[in-house]
Amino acid sequence: MKQNLPNPEIDQRLGLVQLLHADRRFFLTDRQRQLYQALLSAPYPTPDAKSDPDHLTLLGYGGAMGGGKTRAIAELAIDAALAYPGNNVLVARHHLSDLSSTTMKEFFQVCPPEFIARRQQAPTQLVTLKLPGWSDDDASTINFRHLSDWQGLGSQQYGAVLIDEAGQVDEDAALMLLTRLRHPAQRQRWFVAASNPWPGWFQRWFVRRDLPEDALREAQGQISFIPARIADNPYLPDNYEQVNQALLPQPWRERFIDGRFDALLGRIYPNFDPDIHCWNAPLPEFSHYIGGLDFGGQTETAHHTAAILAGVIRRPPPLGEVPRRGGGGSPQLPASSNLTIIRLAEFEDRGPGVIQRLEQFQKDCKRRFGRIRWCADRSQSAWIDHQQRQGIKVEPSAGGPGSVNYGISLVHDGFADDPPSSFYIPQLTQFPKRVGEYVWEQRPDDPDPKPRKRHDDLLDADRYMHELLARIPAKRRPPVIVFERASGPRRPRRGW
Repeated sequence: MKQNLPNPEIDQRLGLVQLLHADRRFFLTDRQRQLYQALLSAPYPTPDAKSDPDHLTLLGYGGAMGGGKTRAIAELAIDAALAYPGNNVLVARHHLSDLSSTTMKEFFQVCPPEFIARRQQAPTQLVTLKLPGWSDDDASTINFRHLSDWQGLGSQQYGAVLIDEAGQVDEDAALMLLTRLRHPAQRQRWFVAASNPWPGWFQRWFVRRDLPEDALREAQGQISFIPARIADNPYLPDNYEQVNQALLPQPWRERFIDGRFDALLGRIYPNFDPDIHCWNAPLPEFSHYIGGLDFGGQTETAHHTAAILAGVIRRPPPLGEVPRRGGGGSPQLPASSNLTIIRLAEFEDRGPGVIQRLEQFQKDCKRRFGRIRWCADRSQSAWIDHQQRQGIKVEPSAGGPGSVNYGISLVHDGFADDPPSSFYIPQLTQFPKRVGEYVWEQRPDDPDPKPRKRHDDLLDADRYMHELLARIPAKRRPPVIVFERASGPRRPRRGW
């Protein structure tokens, strides 16, 4: 029988699983063999030696469509269950409907039915697997769960976590699942994520390698990335790649055929570049301070509450673009065309007490910078009223049809200006990350595309802030003094 599973001498149970691969018609491609080698190269703790440290492998398997990712997830689930008797394994996707029609369907097609001791479909979907001769205590459980509401998994413990289409899953869910890898049956723990190219935590963790790998190695962990390509899968139709090369537009070919994570399809701010828009010089004197707010929920899985604050600098218009009052010549410039902003502070949080933390952030900003004018989504009128009762100057956004694209165009122009008119200071870490992952929904036939609604709260706040920027007069004028009646003498109120 063909020996497919690498390094069977690591443990007899893995050697047994190797023999079972051919029985269930799983013959590793070269790429999948690399995947198994990465997982099994980790030090294997002696089962009865508690002094041996547990080991964790984080493995990303991603790239082109048709690369064998879903099949690999299904086979790894079977292997983790059979190699480690009594194990508890999680197989997950973001939505249960997608999990049922893809990964679960693949699992039941390849898993020999004689190994399935029990199948449960409610209240959660799971199967227990055991080999002939195993007792019920040795049976392992494979759980099929969606991660759109992941908090319910917080009390679980797993030996292996296997996530299909990880680019659709929230980063908070992935982080929480890392803390659940503690099942005693599998001390060589696996965290495997498979994904097509998509901006997000998968790209940052595995492709850009943003995680602290030195610290992870000191803690007996390792990170690997295995790229997937169409050509790696010998079981696809011979013309599969050729047909898709002919049908797909170039950006899709780069991502889904070439498996390129640097070919970001539909970036909303394609001109954004941290090397250009990160302000590393001393801060100038600002004429105004403006901010944007987006109110989220108070649960751990709700939308974030977000705020961003910027200082405004007045600058002369570029040569040849002096505003004219109608008639010929250069076109009339928008009011904000002679303004530059530098983002100075950010807030992104959720969960119980988030509004109190937001208001503390706003108080800290006021102490640092002075008077600040805020703008928030007009549909969140209850929170706007609450802030105004706290003495915070908040204005509603314009809202209405086209307001999202209008706000996006304001932000885009600041990044696209030459020289740029939109910056952020290096201390802001969430803002550049969110901008780099901000993309349009993948609906080519939609005449009115919308931003992808995931981790967009900080950028919504930034968009509301730009509405305030557009309201600042283009020329410096004497402050407008408006007298308002109060008890006693009239008091002046200063405008822009």
